[in-house]
Amino acid sequence: MNDPQSLSLPKYKKGKLKLIEATLECLKEEGAEGASIRKICDRANVSIGLVNYHFTSINELLAATYKHLSLGVLINAIEKSEVHSDDPRRCLSAFLEEIFSPEVLQPAVLRAWLVFWGMVDSSEAVRLAHDEVNTASWAFLENIINSLDEQSKVKLSPRLAAIGLSSMIDGLWLEKCLQPDTFTAIEAVRLCEFWLDAIA
Repeated sequence: MNDPQSLSLPKYKKGKLKLIEATLECLKEEGAEGASIRKICDRANVSIGLVNYHFTSINELLAATYKHLSLGVLINAIEKSEVHSDDPRRCLSAFLEEIFSPEVLQPAVLRAWLVFWGMVDSSEAVRLAHDEVNTASWAFLENIINSLDEQSKVKLSPRLAAIGLSSMIDGLWLEKCLQPDTFTAIEAVRLCEFWLDAIA
């Protein structure tokens, strides 16, 4: 997944997608307590046997749900940014505005993220999904920073600048979900832009 422009959500059969969507809703409502096959099946209104049919384990279901959520956010932000593909700086701003949009910045969504992040060390399936999405995100940011580098001299390598910006986005996103009144989404976008301006 090195080309962020070729990203797409996996095509799931109806039953599989229903379980993924039910898993996400359970995690949004209850966090780790919602990562129960029984609760997920109750929410999806299906038998437990359907989980075993579509997934080898609860970890595989959680990894698929992580990928569904995180890729959905990333793809949507990239699509919003492509309107400004002729202006790398504006393209990046549009990407950031979508990442910090009200639809993404929800405490309920944070509950799901916390479950996924907590599993990165213990579940190979979740770690692989996490690494795949991170790699795609870094590739997108690195491409934009490379474009900026044609107009100005970036003080860091595009790869390091992409990792730094991605880490700043994650930190601000987490802080905004935990302390919603600390700063506005517009201020979060500006902080990222100021940081990038400082290294260019």
